[in-house]
Amino acid sequence: MKRQEKIDELREYLSSLYPTTKVFLEGKEDYQFLIAVILSAQSQDKNVNKVTPILFNKYPSLEALAKADLNDVVSIIRIVGLGNSKAKNIIALSQVLIDKYQGLIPSSREELETLPGVGHKTAGVFLAERRGEEFIPVDTHIMRISSRLGITKKNESPDKVEEVLENGFKGESMINFHRQMIFFGRNICLASTKRKCEECPFSFCKDRKI
Repeated sequence: MKRQEKIDELREYLSSLYPTTKVFLEGKEDYQFLIAVILSAQSQDKNVNKVTPILFNKYPSLEALAKADLNDVVSIIRIVGLGNSKAKNIIALSQVLIDKYQGLIPSSREELETLPGVGHKTAGVFLAERRGEEFIPVDTHIMRISSRLGITKKNESPDKVEEVLENGFKGESMINFHRQMIFFGRNICLASTKRKCEECPFSFCKDRKI
């Protein structure tokens, strides 16, 4: 089966399994959502959504966050992991947005990636969710699914996986496809022996256990 056929079959199946999806992370203001995405790195979205209301209630503006006490921020976001580095990035990010962008979030992916704590995936998630741009940001679930189904090579880089999926995607809303793949990775195509191959229709999976 050709790569394009695999992507088409995956998209069709996931659309039947998860017809509509909603953004995983909460954030009323753009900067709040961007911070939520930064906090989500190597963490569960549910934990991020627990700490962000506390964080933004105590520090309700970029100006307040820029002057926030590092140890206090660390204590608030502790459950998401990597608290010290994430707290430093949040405070530094807030100051840069004030000093350089008048409190606004830059619109280009390249500029976003220059901000503290913002990498390629984070920038893609922000622009897709808040600006409606067409990206399929790649996380560990999407890497695993793409490799198992032979859409990409096993040790392909996240950027290459993103390129392949975006070039092969046919349909509406790449970010919806991104969310659908994450749901599939969380619920069925799990890591290691926890995967539920009996619920998966893809006989061409390279890691199928039944």
